[in-house]
Amino acid sequence: MARQFITGDVELEKTLAKLADKAADRVARSAIGAGLTVMKGAIKKAAPVGKTGMLKKSIGSRFQRASHGKPVVAKAGVNVGKKKKKEVNTKRAPHAHLVALGTKARTRKRLGGKYAYIQNPSPAQLSTGSVTANEFVKFAASSARGRMAAKMKERAAKTLAKEAAKARR
Repeated sequence: MARQFITGDVELEKTLAKLADKAADRVARSAIGAGLTVMKGAIKKAAPVGKTGMLKKSIGSRFQRASHGKPVVAKAGVNVGKKKKKEVNTKRAPHAHLVALGTKARTRKRLGGKYAYIQNPSPAQLSTGSVTANEFVKFAASSARGRMAAKMKERAAKTLAKEAAKARR
């Protein structure tokens, strides 16, 4: 089992160092999961709502435990999380990353289809435009940082009490 580290809270770090490896890992995983839930909720709340509301529904989270020398992966954001394999309507916005990250200016090399008759197209005719980034993920992450830390401390204390009771038995 790989060891998880939570940095930033000195008291919690000292307490986790005193615990056995497995117990400390359970406490750390629980705290990280609680923080991840808070972050996902904040991003979902800050997401813009379009005509379909699919962008908000496409926000998810993923917590992957450490194994075989790989680190723990915990992330929340747009188009993150488990996707069902056989689902036809995935209930996700395929354009969500474009809204969150934006795109640079894009141009075609030539015109085709019903506009193929234009011999020397202008740069405006070749342009497909660009999308400016909507930084709702960044704003949500910065605004939820305090709540996330508080929730992680609360969950760590609760799980730590459970682990201490287990150790006493």
